[in-house]
Amino acid sequence: MDFFESQDRAKRQTWYLLCLYLLAIAFIIVGVYAAVVLGFILGDVDPHRMSTGWENPTYWDPVLFAWVGGGTLLIILSGSIFRIVEIRGDGGRVARLLGGTPLTPSSDDPGGRRLRNVVEEMAIASGMPVPEIYVLEDEDGINAFAAGSTPERAAVAVTRGALDTLSRDEIQGVIAHEFSHILNGDMRLNTRLMGLLNGILMIHIIGQSILRGFFYGGGRHRSYGTRRAWSGGGRGGGRGGGRGVIVALVVAFAITVIGYIGVVFARLIQSAISRQREYLADAAAVQFTRNPEGISGALKKIGGLSHKGQVRSAHSVEAGHFFFANALFRSSANLFATHPPLRRRIRAIDPSFDGTFPVIRPTRHTPEKVAPPPRTAVSRAARGPLGGGSVLPGAAALSVRLDLLLASIGTLGEAQRRRAAEIIEGLPDTVREAAHEPLGAKAVVYLLLFSNDAAVRERQQALLEEKADPRVLPEVKKLASEAKALPPEARLPLLDLCLPALKELSPDQYKHFKGIVEGLVKADGEISVFEFCLEKVLFRRLDGHFSDRKRGIAQLHAFQAVADEVAVLLSVLAHAGDKDSQKAFITALSQLSMLQPHVSLLPPEACTTEAIGNALDRLDQISPPMKKRFLQAATYCVASDGTLAVEEGELLRTFAECLGCPMPPILGDPKEAAAKADESR
Repeated sequence: MDFFESQDRAKRQTWYLLCLYLLAIAFIIVGVYAAVVLGFILGDVDPHRMSTGWENPTYWDPVLFAWVGGGTLLIILSGSIFRIVEIRGDGGRVARLLGGTPLTPSSDDPGGRRLRNVVEEMAIASGMPVPEIYVLEDEDGINAFAAGSTPERAAVAVTRGALDTLSRDEIQGVIAHEFSHILNGDMRLNTRLMGLLNGILMIHIIGQSILRGFFYGGGRHRSYGTRRAWSGGGRGGGRGGGRGVIVALVVAFAITVIGYIGVVFARLIQSAISRQREYLADAAAVQFTRNPEGISGALKKIGGLSHKGQVRSAHSVEAGHFFFANALFRSSANLFATHPPLRRRIRAIDPSFDGTFPVIRPTRHTPEKVAPPPRTAVSRAARGPLGGGSVLPGAAALSVRLDLLLASIGTLGEAQRRRAAEIIEGLPDTVREAAHEPLGAKAVVYLLLFSNDAAVRERQQALLEEKADPRVLPEVKKLASEAKALPPEARLPLLDLCLPALKELSPDQYKHFKGIVEGLVKADGEISVFEFCLEKVLFRRLDGHFSDRKRGIAQLHAFQAVADEVAVLLSVLAHAGDKDSQKAFITALSQLSMLQPHVSLLPPEACTTEAIGNALDRLDQISPPMKKRFLQAATYCVASDGTLAVEEGELLRTFAECLGCPMPPILGDPKEAAAKADESR
């Protein structure tokens, strides 16, 4: 199943989830009505006569049912809406609700630093923004989760028990599992589900609260009244108050029991949504890391640890489907288990597993030295001056590997992961450290936009001195020489590393920062391909964090409705690089035959940044299968001449990003890259 099929599957599951939710509401309403009628029976009251005055006794009353059903529905919807508004699709809010603490870049915890390195590696390798990272410090079990409505608002959280117990390979397997949920749309579904489950659990919570108030909020008086009710006899005067207490107690108990309908449905929905996806995510983690021992080792340690994957948070029931392993205090293999049994998951990865778990005790890891990845021919060949037009290593081989390039969207392969680690390790230490702090991250972004032209650079420097935060200027000066020497392929990954720190800005600080970025881009009166890509990716990923603006919902299902927008974007790609624009455009249209009579190559002056931005916003509303076909055409366009320039690769990845389709770093053929490296030496 590829990325686009996964998106369609996630949408179908959303409708399935909604049907189960409505069914749960129906059962709860019927149950609450039955509890109210039971209260009338115990109180010797005919509810039908109360509402209509009729003489014939009956316990079915449409008016009463409407009132009870309306009130119950209001409670359920209020609970769901409250939780949905509280988390707002923000993974960080979910992590904090479950007791998570942000992992700061300055942390001296070796487990935390290892976790950050792994998460950044995975994010850059998959073409995703680096998610926020949290640690559940009070949780001794081994567990993790990813939450958020979009990759831009995602957060990854890991328990303290996992950090203290798992090795780097095992952490890598767990994080790869969670990234699979993000890429496949599972994370967005899980976040929506958390809000809905809180609603159907509300009746059970209310019943428990009433019972708690009865037993602990005035116990002696109520106990006396209860004894009197049972001993006062008949219909005497002492019966009224005591019997009322009994009725209230029985009804509260009945509501609590009926509330278990919500609990059962919550577990049923979690099971229906989660169990099969865990197998798929486990398999994806093995594919990502090429190391089955990593994730299977983590699962074995969960089975051997006394705490297993348990999470003590009061919200663990409504969030149980988020986690890597069963987070509840009781694990079972029945219909309502949120996760498959550990032994089955392990045997699906390691058929030789004998079912015996090792005895594990949490231990604090000491700092470990990780050897830097070797400098391969790909890394050496890719290094060159800043600016577009440089040919990516292995570009000549891309013409016969277009299907692989398209298939990489929304995936995370071992080659991409190694390449990401290589890019990160190749960054100067001062630049990498600065990217993890708000001031340093702003300085890095400013420097990425500095022009090679001395006159333009002077205008940009003057703009910073006039408008930028004075504390940023020393950072800019300190990092200037190293930032200038960065290889072209490291620029967008470095931007990704800056995003978590930039999210720490206040809304006003972000608005000010955004204005300066726009000023730096316009300093020379024109926008280069790289400036366009950086600005588009940066603002897309941060605007979603600093505002609740919703992305367009897929609603267009025919290319004829977006013919003009497709013409703009394919023309931009056709004019990029050094190739025959007309040939590239025709090659792209061969993949969209239904548009061939309707569109033609536009001149460069018609492809303004405003037109490109509007076209990308419009195409973000097409269905996933249509996005796949468009990106296939775009891929054929940029590689029509058998080579792929840096600016073409950046444009292609930016277009994919703006359509919600993360594209990993573009890799060339290793043999071709080696040959180019030998020639350069």
